[in-house]
Amino acid sequence: MDQQGESRFAYRGVPPGVVPYYVAVEVGAVALLVLAVPATRPAPREWLFFAVLLASAVVQTELSAKAERMRRFLARNPHVSVASVWYFAGALVTPPVLAAVLAVLVYGHLWLRTAGGVPGSRLYRATCSAATLVVTVFAAASVAGVAGPIAAGLTLALVNTLLVMVGFKLHEPSRPFLSLAGSVSENLLDAATLCLGVVAAALLPAEPWLVPLLVLPVVLLHRGELGRRLELQARDPKTGLLTSGEWRARAEAELSRAARSGGDCGILMLDLDHFKRVNDTYGHLAGDDVLRAVAGAVRAEVRVYDSVGRFGGEEFVVLLPGIGRVHSVAVAERIRDAVAALAVVAADGTRITGLSVSIGVAVHPAAGGGVDEVLGAADKAVYAAKNAGRDRVCVSR
Repeated sequence: MDQQGESRFAYRGVPPGVVPYYVAVEVGAVALLVLAVPATRPAPREWLFFAVLLASAVVQTELSAKAERMRRFLARNPHVSVASVWYFAGALVTPPVLAAVLAVLVYGHLWLRTAGGVPGSRLYRATCSAATLVVTVFAAASVAGVAGPIAAGLTLALVNTLLVMVGFKLHEPSRPFLSLAGSVSENLLDAATLCLGVVAAALLPAEPWLVPLLVLPVVLLHRGELGRRLELQARDPKTGLLTSGEWRARAEAELSRAARSGGDCGILMLDLDHFKRVNDTYGHLAGDDVLRAVAGAVRAEVRVYDSVGRFGGEEFVVLLPGIGRVHSVAVAERIRDAVAALAVVAADGTRITGLSVSIGVAVHPAAGGGVDEVLGAADKAVYAAKNAGRDRVCVSR
């Protein structure tokens, strides 16, 4: 085995406690299967349910493999898999052994199709994840027979989340345990997949051939979650504004649209005055608080569909579709007044006031046809505002 292969498949450099925990989960999963197999005699219709769910899962994975790879690449918390639709349905309508085998096959196919090239993808992790699914499915199936599908869904979510969180915590001991529980949107995605699993389980006894119709909704749900993650990636982590690259892409699209329709499009460039003095006086953490406050003030003074981005350092840019010179200047003046009125309270309780911003205004098409031309005109106007004494709005000629 080559060096790359060894690093991919072997337990190398893992923190203490990881190997014993993984082995314990895997032994537990094998024990459940060994004890349950002799007493399991699936009926022909249960084999049919198994086949329909497995086929649906394979098709769904093939349709969303690229999106799944991207989601895995972007994941920071334990990964929410929409494949739970199929094995949760199996836990509700087939024997636990059959449902567990379904879960392993679905996960194995998913991992083979999507794990390549994703950082952190290791066979030992995949093996433990498959074992975790076996334990989870057995727990959900046991509860389903006594308390129904809702309780089974809660059990599946809880058991799987706790087992995965423990594994992540062992890998990243410095992270707070509750931070591994995922965001609200991630947990809503998990709940949505379980709801679709209940729908699949309800369809199987009466109309099993309708279950594959759920594949498309699952794929769309999957892609919607990817879109949310990509949107987060397009945001500056300090201010929550668009990154300069994302802002430029939106500006290019908007200016092209304005060129076709013959409309105006305003661009503002803002430079926070004497920001270095803020950092030197109050510290860089307080400076970050100021940047966040200024970003919030800018967003509050523009429309929902206007694009606000962080251009770099203490510079911001605003895209104002459909707005000409007069209205662009009015928006800039509102922003200038809002920044001047800020009183930022830093984390240590320090109150920072006296902020100001210099703003340059340029309007397409008068200032140029492309983004670089209009931005260049707005940048020159910023320098004019700086040279004129700061805390003012200047318009490109």
